[in-house]
Amino acid sequence: MRKVRVNITLDEDLSRFLKGFSLSQRLSMSELINQWALGLKRAQENESMGTALSSPEFYRSLLHTLEKSRSGKLNWHSREEVF
Repeated sequence: MRKVRVNITLDEDLSRFLKGFSLSQRLSMSELINQWALGLKRAQENESMGTALSSPEFYRSLLHTLEKSRSGKLNWHSREEVF
């Protein structure tokens, strides 16, 4: 999908919080805002990820993967290795 530039104005303390949060999650500000907006859109359109996230096994696996990714311990494979 085509991306467009959007300028927004935030309170300084909110901007600092979002910048710090995005860094801690290894996301750009753009990725953070896109994820938030998509979550809002899905909630409004009633297209939540509730079904997948309601599975305890899936949720635990997701948290485990996120932890490994954030800590730098995730072992990445090349396309050739996977296929």
